[in-house]
Amino acid sequence: MAILTQQDWNLELAVNTIMHDEPVTEVDASPGRMSDIDISHSSSAPEHISPVVIDDDASASGPSSSHSFSSTRNASRMIHFNVEYRLRNIPIVLPDSETVGKIKEMIQAELGIPVDKQQLKGLVKRHVDDSVVLQDLHLPKDNVLYLLTPDLCSPTDNTSNVDNGQVSHRNDEYRLKVVYRNGSSYRIYNLNLKGSKTIKEVKQDVYSLTDVPVRYQEWKGWPLGASEDESLCSCGISFPTHELEVERKVSTTLEQHPVPNNEASMESESDEENMDIANDEDLFEVPSSRRIAPLISPNAQTEAEALEQFTHEFSERYGEIHPVFYIGSLDDAIRDALQVKATDRKLLALYLHHDGSIQANVFCSQLLCSESVVNVLSANFLTWAWDLTHPENMVRFLTLATKHFGSIAASQIRSYRTEQLPALLIISRSKATNEVIDAIQGHVTLVELMTRLLHAVDVFTEQKELDIAEERERMDRERIKAEQDLAYLESLETDRKKAEAARVEEERIRQEKAKEQELRKEEERKRLKEEAIKEAFQASVAKSVPEEPAEDAEGAVSRLRFRVPGGGVITRSFWSENTLQDVLNFLTAQGFHTEDYKVITTYPRRDITQLDSTQTLQSAKLFPQETLTLEEKS
Repeated sequence: MAILTQQDWNLELAVNTIMHDEPVTEVDASPGRMSDIDISHSSSAPEHISPVVIDDDASASGPSSSHSFSSTRNASRMIHFNVEYRLRNIPIVLPDSETVGKIKEMIQAELGIPVDKQQLKGLVKRHVDDSVVLQDLHLPKDNVLYLLTPDLCSPTDNTSNVDNGQVSHRNDEYRLKVVYRNGSSYRIYNLNLKGSKTIKEVKQDVYSLTDVPVRYQEWKGWPLGASEDESLCSCGISFPTHELEVERKVSTTLEQHPVPNNEASMESESDEENMDIANDEDLFEVPSSRRIAPLISPNAQTEAEALEQFTHEFSERYGEIHPVFYIGSLDDAIRDALQVKATDRKLLALYLHHDGSIQANVFCSQLLCSESVVNVLSANFLTWAWDLTHPENMVRFLTLATKHFGSIAASQIRSYRTEQLPALLIISRSKATNEVIDAIQGHVTLVELMTRLLHAVDVFTEQKELDIAEERERMDRERIKAEQDLAYLESLETDRKKAEAARVEEERIRQEKAKEQELRKEEERKRLKEEAIKEAFQASVAKSVPEEPAEDAEGAVSRLRFRVPGGGVITRSFWSENTLQDVLNFLTAQGFHTEDYKVITTYPRRDITQLDSTQTLQSAKLFPQETLTLEEKS
């Protein structure tokens, strides 16, 4: 069986973090404590394991003999499992009449890991007892499971610990007293590290303190035969304290090739130093020669300019594989991450850097630039960064923090000591307020960083789903309200059109009435005018009417009776020598104009208005008496 590397172990722990619900204990951030970084290099290839297959005939014959099932169960079907464990895949095929414990038994047969040390993640339910029948889980045909073994000490010594049942110091703290000798001088470092740290990781941490690459470190105090991949709890050092000594190896290149003069010696030393730096770049992604330029210059005019410089310098220091830093102001970052629709909302990650911290280079190169961390940040976060190294940049950021997160959060950030940096602040939004929900300091391990990031994502996702549901409900309410408002507006428009039509109709009727009234007035004016003319004419005509003969007058007198419309009768006497015009003038003076009335004789029926008006009454046979009828002309 192949030996798993520390990096494989870290990946397995990362998967354990993703799938496990229990919180990870945070490392104490006391001054001088080294970060517990689980990073190493590996050349071991994973061992191939042949798939374990249950014969169909055997599975069809009935369930396992260790369990009994009622006859009401459905016919068994084969379920395929691909169990991933430390970069290894174990294919298993079982009938669904078997139990979860059977999977663990088959894993134990392949890997030698006891059943009670196994944790399977990826089943439908979060916590499944070993006695649960697969059929009751209603699993699909193909499944991917993750095997976690958190109780094992380390990937290099898990067999002895499991077999012997010993309790290791994996989660206990070791206090290493490291004496670094540099010629005639020396310096003492007291490191508080967990037992899960490997010897190589300790050497890498010492490199970050002394700038002596791992390949040039010469150690005293490690147990004889201890491998760099062994953890502190398994390599055999004393617990809880142990003393070590380290110094820089003397370059064999200079010893074998001495130079004759000082100038050549300086050139060789320069070449040797460059070679050290080049080899250092192979082991660490952060070359010390690139750490001179600040990530953000205090002379940056805008936040966007500062972030462009930060991204450029960060790439120069730690490589192109790093989180995608948002280029823009913090205002824009908050708006684009948190003040958008719930479906597009992301967490905001604020990375605070400080070149004065011994944690900075290790955190950036080994944690922040880790592929798993980059993937999580890219998928779930919008990342904004700032360099607090220069005091002006610190004051500038504290002003932004006070504005966006409140004075309490700004005060907490101001209280951070240099050794507590770098820090990764996780920002969420609740009830229209930006909140710092987690502050991850630079001393965490990769597993702890992944755990806290994924925990923040889980909490945010739950809240995001609630916000999405609430937003959908709000949008539905707004849509219904908009529809109601539209219907109301359409109703108002219909009523307005009706009112307008009614108003137009009323106006038309009013205008028609006004016209009719004006016509009546005009007709009345005409009538009055005509009456006035008639009256004037009547007055003038009345003057020409001859006087009526007296009752006792002697001579030829013609007595005429006039039947007027309405049944009235007018009697008038004329001299027989008077003309028809005199009679017509009399009628006109009485208001009966000849243009309006006919004057008809009784017999024969004649209209005297049509006769010669100069005739005398006698010649017109209206003597001595006659009855005349006035008829209105049609």
